[in-house]
Amino acid sequence: MATRHTDEADLHRARAAAKECEQVAGQLADFADRLSAAVTPADLLEFDELVAREATAMSRRVEAFQRLGLSVGSLDATGSADAA
Repeated sequence: MATRHTDEADLHRARAAAKECEQVAGQLADFADRLSAAVTPADLLEFDELVAREATAMSRRVEAFQRLGLSVGSLDATGSADAA
């Protein structure tokens, strides 16, 4: 029974982490929509903050899905394999 509870908790964490990534990606898209060709220091600060949030969210997502036994090889390795 404990395994079932852990599995449900892990699924919940993975779903929440995926939704967090979606939200952060939406914030970055909104930022891009507002951005003009004249990038200001405030724009740079906001972009840095958004990228940091995105990195944190992606890290949580990777960890959550790894707990479920799901992982993805690096994109470089995939690209190399496809080229061979």
